[in-house]
Amino acid sequence: MRLRKIAALLLVFTVCLTLCSCGYNPKTVGTVTDPEGNKIDITCGQYLLVQYETVMSLLNSAGVSGQIDLSKVLDTEYGDSTVREFIRSSLPEALLRRAVVDYLYDRTDLGDDVATKIYYDNYVQSDWASSSSSYLQNGIGFESFKAYEMQMIKASRIPYDLYGKGGEKELTEEYVNQFIAEKCGRFTYISLPYRKVMGVDLTDEDKKELKSYAEQILATCEEKGVPAHGSAKTVIAAAADEFYTKYQSLLGYEQDMESITYENQRRVFGDGTFTDAQYEQMFKAQPGEFILVDGGDGLYIIAYRTELDPEADTYDELYNEAIAYVAGQEFQDYITEKAEGFSIELDPKAVEYYSPDKIVF
Repeated sequence: MRLRKIAALLLVFTVCLTLCSCGYNPKTVGTVTDPEGNKIDITCGQYLLVQYETVMSLLNSAGVSGQIDLSKVLDTEYGDSTVREFIRSSLPEALLRRAVVDYLYDRTDLGDDVATKIYYDNYVQSDWASSSSSYLQNGIGFESFKAYEMQMIKASRIPYDLYGKGGEKELTEEYVNQFIAEKCGRFTYISLPYRKVMGVDLTDEDKKELKSYAEQILATCEEKGVPAHGSAKTVIAAAADEFYTKYQSLLGYEQDMESITYENQRRVFGDGTFTDAQYEQMFKAQPGEFILVDGGDGLYIIAYRTELDPEADTYDELYNEAIAYVAGQEFQDYITEKAEGFSIELDPKAVEYYSPDKIVF
């Protein structure tokens, strides 16, 4: 571990010497001006990190991973322009939105207590320990990384101040009750994969066979039903067990039944566990009904819906869930609205100097 740290530091030192030898090594790349006219410097580390994450997100969305020669990708066609132009045009907005998050967070009392600060520091330190090498070799230091991570934490906390009790956009009781009725449910379910490992897709015939298994599992569950004093998980697992050897044989790998079967879990539309399309199917089931959900992304789901728990799923308990849902739907629009009061100015020479051509994987 110590040798890796020394090697990383030597690499950063070498990069710094190389940059210094060029005679031009800007410490900032531009400024953001807030609604009060205050100017905030955009450090080179912040710029490099946002650029790096933008590139990584773009590559991941395109299914590209591992070692690549980025120079061969940057000038390829992307939409109406090139990958390079897309990155260049995306960065000002990304930097501006991050400045808005800092601005809004500074006007709340979130995260001011000692315990919260310690938690944040430990979280960032842990994250840095696992990913520092890739950032260091791109000239991104810990302080820039910490600021970046903190902005993500802040963005997740602001909605609770904004939409919570006494907030600027406090949720009404009517809205929360409607959200609970329409977007919250308890489900027992099993996730059945139909895609082979290592990205090797099954044939259409294989997929039809697996869907047939899923439909038979559902039929068996519906026929048996859930006993008055029984468990839906037991019913689903028993019905799936007959076919699961066939699933695993066809898929080419083994998976423990227990690891893909979940009992009486509260699920909230938009919580990220399933796609919106999957949730739309799941919430069509009424309490006491089984349903087959076609995942469309590699899963069939056999789900059984129950009533919400009146003791555990109270209004107060689900209030924060409603905030998280609204944040996912509306908070980004709120950030966009607030960003209209900000402006950003980037130094073209510095932007060119810190171009994505220099990103190292």
